[in-house]
Amino acid sequence: MTPQRTAILNEIKRAGHIDVDHLFEILRSSFPSISLATVYKNVNHMYETGILEVIKVPKHKLQYELMKEPHIHLACDQCGSVTDMHKCLDELIDSAETKSGFSLHHSSVVLNGTCPSCQLTSA
Repeated sequence: MTPQRTAILNEIKRAGHIDVDHLFEILRSSFPSISLATVYKNVNHMYETGILEVIKVPKHKLQYELMKEPHIHLACDQCGSVTDMHKCLDELIDSAETKSGFSLHHSSVVLNGTCPSCQLTSA
């Protein structure tokens, strides 16, 4: 475990959800010689080994978070923020498996809308 990899994990944990470009900008203050390719390589490795999860928000860059219990992502169309909503997805998953015959191993749910902060600034 390198200091850079530890810093990547710590920053993702602190941010909650973050895209690689933003993560790279933050890491450069502590590791001036770190390259964007190094950040991508480490993030991809952590995703492939099940440490990180990818969040695909329409019209925004891919974001990453630490692997957690299944949950819903609420994504703001205006500012791009992503918020977790920890709601049990067991019923939905069970229903989908029963109706489709699939054996589901992973779920990714993103609901798009406007966050409370953007609603205030739009009003």
